[in-house]
Amino acid sequence: MQSVAAERSAPSTGSTLLKNWSARTIVALLVLTALWFLLCKQLSGEWSVNEQYHFGWFVPFFGLYLFWLRWQDRPEPSPPRKTLLPWILIGVPAFLLLLPIRLFEIGTPEWRPLGWIHTASVAALTLLCIWSAGGNRWLRHFAFPIAFFFVAVPWVTPIEVPIIQGLMRAVAAVAAETVTLFGIPTQLEGNLIRVSSGLVGVNEACSGVRSLQTALMIGLLFGKLTRLSILRRFMLVAGAVAIALTGNFCRAVFLVWIAATENISEVNRWHSLAGYTIVGLVFVGTLLLTALLGRKKTEVSGHWSVVRNQASSPFRDPQSAIRNSTFILPTSWLGLALCWIVAVELGAHLWYRAHESNLVTTTGWNVQWPAAALNFRELKIDEEVRRQLRFDQGHGASWTLPATSPPSSSKTITCLLYLFRWNPGRNSALLANLHRPDVCLP
Repeated sequence: MQSVAAERSAPSTGSTLLKNWSARTIVALLVLTALWFLLCKQLSGEWSVNEQYHFGWFVPFFGLYLFWLRWQDRPEPSPPRKTLLPWILIGVPAFLLLLPIRLFEIGTPEWRPLGWIHTASVAALTLLCIWSAGGNRWLRHFAFPIAFFFVAVPWVTPIEVPIIQGLMRAVAAVAAETVTLFGIPTQLEGNLIRVSSGLVGVNEACSGVRSLQTALMIGLLFGKLTRLSILRRFMLVAGAVAIALTGNFCRAVFLVWIAATENISEVNRWHSLAGYTIVGLVFVGTLLLTALLGRKKTEVSGHWSVVRNQASSPFRDPQSAIRNSTFILPTSWLGLALCWIVAVELGAHLWYRAHESNLVTTTGWNVQWPAAALNFRELKIDEEVRRQLRFDQGHGASWTLPATSPPSSSKTITCLLYLFRWNPGRNSALLANLHRPDVCLP
């Protein structure tokens, strides 16, 4: 009898769940899904082509997991405040701002401030929806999973470039001095380290920026998962950053040692392996540091037991949440917001198609290589350079010219010229501007 009753109650519970998911709830979820999907689609270009931000692909999934954990122990919704003033003051401008954001993002995808503005607009609208459903209690409770996404947004160039250049110079200087202490002569030339077999470069990946940002993400994630205090979270993030910088210093010393004792060509073979090893060490080291900081926090075990108990009743939680929450935004407003998102996306693409259909074909240009010059020779572009730049066409050459002053001097000038071309595409502008001379050259 009990089994029959249980079998009969399951469909009724499922049907009740479907009934509780009103049209307003479904439309609100569609609006939020569209907002976050378009944001991730826009940022995916940087996540794909820039090694520093490959970790960005994992951030949305970590954010969803954190949101799910917070959903399991959410508080009761705050008493409803039937006012639309926050939506009028914040929500409406955020929705209207989507149109110029998308117009500029399609035309200039490499302009990073747009990513921050876009993320701030989507985060503000998401927090407004949470506030409308559960009040201030839910707003405070779910704020971190939403704000966590900002770690995947590329830093603006005026902030990132000084950090990159500073880390490259610091790592190169310390690595050169360390290797010199072991009896290997080195000479520091900006971001380059000269050894007997050639030059070893310290690029962005070696400087620790990639593992630095990954360490920030891992530190914030582990700190939230274990419910550490604010002070311990700061200690955890600082410890993760210290592990990343120390690991990248050891990596640079190792690569310089390989170049000096074996061959400069061996550096490319160990470069990527050493980099992924450092990322793994950052993960393991941060995990151990998290366990050390959370050893005295006995309430963590109690929290996970509560999560497991609540997760054992999957139907009761969504029903109670929908029944107790008071979403104050009318369904018509949500439908209008969904239509606006679709109109913005279609309108932005149609605007560019309409203006690009009648473009006058510009004059193509190329380089007339001085093949008759003294000591002219074509240069082979290294496979590592091809992998990083991802150009469609590339050519390099070198030649010598006699010095112009003084006229009687027998010295010559060595000329180097590289030509790279990227065909039109979604990420072509981003690829062309990612490794500019002011960024990569010492």
